[in-house]
Amino acid sequence: MATASSNGESAPVANASSVELRTIPLSRIVVREGFNPRGEVAEDSELQALAATMRERHHDEFIRLNFGTLYHTVEVLERNGMIVSVEREKEGRRPERTIYQLTEPGRELLVNVVSEIIARPTREYVNFAAGLMFMHHLEASRAAQLLGERIVALAATSEKLTQIMGELRTAGVTRLALIELEHKIAMLEAEREWVRKLEREISDGRLEWKAGIGSGHEVLRRRHGSSAH
Repeated sequence: MATASSNGESAPVANASSVELRTIPLSRIVVREGFNPRGEVAEDSELQALAATMRERHHDEFIRLNFGTLYHTVEVLERNGMIVSVEREKEGRRPERTIYQLTEPGRELLVNVVSEIIARPTREYVNFAAGLMFMHHLEASRAAQLLGERIVALAATSEKLTQIMGELRTAGVTRLALIELEHKIAMLEAEREWVRKLEREISDGRLEWKAGIGSGHEVLRRRHGSSAH
């Protein structure tokens, strides 16, 4: 059993024809599913165009994209029987392209990985959380100022994505096709509200600017363990 992930965490991946798959990020599995009814992918210059299209559709908000990754994806998936070449075509002066289609094992792999990700939260290492861990090294006033800047940035990003989603919905794109964008906006708004509350508590002096655990910390560690996962 191999693993797959979009953020470095591992999730089970099915084997194909008893071949052990290497670790493949989710972005290398969901190559073009949803771009057309057949779940096809193309190679060479078409992969560059695919990466550009995915960026235009703001998929890079959710998965890391680059041409090298997509090219390697096709090679690995074909070698392990996840996709199969169905036709070659050439349009004008453009280079010939190969069209691939998901095999049954490939579709099963896709469904299994997506199901695992939807059902089970995984540990994610968020930069902001790391910053909060060490925020007490800043002066309280400085921390409040920086949080205020974050509130503005979150609002700008949320507004931009909301506008994009509105334009796409007006153009006829279904809500389900944009559900990850809707989730992103909801998470941005939830974080903005929480950060606003934290900034006010710091500015008003309601948050004690002191980090650490009192004399009972060993009892707490034994009770809760060293990790929540």
